[in-house]
Amino acid sequence: MIVTGVLSIILPALALILQCVFAGFSILCIPSIAAVIFAALAFWKKGPVLAMVTVFAAFIQVCTLNIQLTAILGLLSAAAAVFLMIECEKFREAHPELADPKAATKQMIIGFILPCAITLLVMYAYPVVRTFLMSFFDMPNITAPIAEWTFAGLGKYSKIFASQSFIRSIQNMLMIWIFGGVLTLALALLFAVILTSGIRFKKFFRAAIYMPNVISAVALATMWIQYIFNQQYGMLNSIIKFFNGTPINWLATDMKFWAMLGSFIFGAVGYYMLIFISGIEKIPADLYEAATIDGANKAQQAFKITFPLLKGVTKTNLTFWTINTATFYLWSKMFSPVDTEASVIVPVMYLYDTAFPSKGNIQADAGAAAAVGIVLAVIILAVYLIMNKVIKDDDIEL
Repeated sequence: MIVTGVLSIILPALALILQCVFAGFSILCIPSIAAVIFAALAFWKKGPVLAMVTVFAAFIQVCTLNIQLTAILGLLSAAAAVFLMIECEKFREAHPELADPKAATKQMIIGFILPCAITLLVMYAYPVVRTFLMSFFDMPNITAPIAEWTFAGLGKYSKIFASQSFIRSIQNMLMIWIFGGVLTLALALLFAVILTSGIRFKKFFRAAIYMPNVISAVALATMWIQYIFNQQYGMLNSIIKFFNGTPINWLATDMKFWAMLGSFIFGAVGYYMLIFISGIEKIPADLYEAATIDGANKAQQAFKITFPLLKGVTKTNLTFWTINTATFYLWSKMFSPVDTEASVIVPVMYLYDTAFPSKGNIQADAGAAAAVGIVLAVIILAVYLIMNKVIKDDDIEL
């Protein structure tokens, strides 16, 4: 077991070193790291399930490594892990006194969880760590290996905060979050209260309000731009002309932001309404019956029972709204399809233009784009922590 255990650790480690030397460290190295870790755990714990996961990681390593020698080492490490798995099983059978009554259950849990953990590590943790590191470096392009990076310290953060476009994008994002959030969540809560009050045709109204979420956002934005805001034949100007008014250029620079925000709110209300409805429907009916007996009307019941018991749901909606605001991009791009306009620019659009500039005279800066992503992540985290402090959980268990 000692020989196979050492080989199952050394071979993927050697493949990892060669991959880093010849191709640079990248996401393709993650399976090799996982194979080394699980091989060490299997050898230490004498666990056949851990050895089986090592085999799985080694085979992924073979598929991802792009150097012939490292692929061969991956195959050898997989073979060594197979023998390690067999020897671990024999060791367990030869030492029944070491057996844990709950070991089979634990190994089963580990066996099911570890592949998901590896996938999460590869698909989520690595990009996050790499983006954080990129924000402190200069690099030729976004896919350049680490060997070509040049340390820049906090220079990238200084660069973006000195940019007027980035400051304007943050201002626009805050306006979307504040004004759009108030209108969206207020309308969503109002519709949720109305639709749970026992009105007729509530299923129809619920489906109708949610319908914009089913339609593609691109199609929805196009509908607003072409059929609602169009200066010549748009619905709003048609109504104005009907009353002998002067048509308004809704897509002018000074109006475009509010036109974009209004159309976005139209498509977002239904989503948050359903979340509020799910929270209202969990409130015990006994509370409303008791309030009715005490003489409380519908408005008093809403302010004294419904709203206070929706604090947890409100916190969830605020979190989702913050994430949607921070990742706001498509609507800005639809309202500014050619050149990014200051009136509708948002941080994600600034990030994209920084990493992949459309104008030939602008230098791409992947490090600055990564810094924008980190700033947005910090903003979302800060809002979430503040909401957890300000908005406490419901006093009554629903």
